[in-house]
Amino acid sequence: MIMGTLAEIGRFLRQARKDRAMTASELALKAGISRNTLGALEAGRGNVELNTLLALLRTLELEMQFVPQEVAALTRGDADAKSTGLQDEVESLMPRSRRSPPARPTR
Repeated sequence: MIMGTLAEIGRFLRQARKDRAMTASELALKAGISRNTLGALEAGRGNVELNTLLALLRTLELEMQFVPQEVAALTRGDADAKSTGLQDEVESLMPRSRRSPPARPTR
């Protein structure tokens, strides 16, 4: 899921918490944050520290990935409408350190 606003992140975290049948109080306690902080984040309010967000993601067993905006734009929309060349296009936009190593010739 591509998220660009605090409100979108908050909605995603709330849904992830509910998918795991956790109350807000349970998640806040396990992540080591206050219930009020979690409530503000889920509502898309305030200015959440990165450490707080990372603690929530760890507790929910999620990870955050950063991708170039060009990649994010390619992955928006209907999955059925994506071209078969999308993977190649995405690969060309990713930083070199994230690309797969080239295949070695066989002997």
